[in-house]
Amino acid sequence: MVFHYTNTKGFNSIRSQPTWLFKASQPPGDHPEGAYFTTLPPGTINLGKRIFVRGCRDKLEFVFHFSGDDGLKPLPGGRGEVIFYSPKDYPVEPDRQIVHGATKDLAEK
Repeated sequence: MVFHYTNTKGFNSIRSQPTWLFKASQPPGDHPEGAYFTTLPPGTINLGKRIFVRGCRDKLEFVFHFSGDDGLKPLPGGRGEVIFYSPKDYPVEPDRQIVHGATKDLAEK
């Protein structure tokens, strides 16, 4: 199972289409350009620290959950166990989509 966390703007953009499209971008630091994902579910203790979302609490506000990791690459280094990326835009067809919504609501389920 794979998760993508995002803010309100990203959430509304991604969910607006039947096929979710996660856009590749250049993150801060020396990480490769891409669309980023994790296997850590909502409710994970210290989620922001574990996936290195610093100073951007709103980036954890919403979550998309889907099956399969087709074409995703592990992030180089130790975090590659739980963080994956696609170097290009990453589409998720409806048959792989599980659920999406506010992270706090999904963490309670």
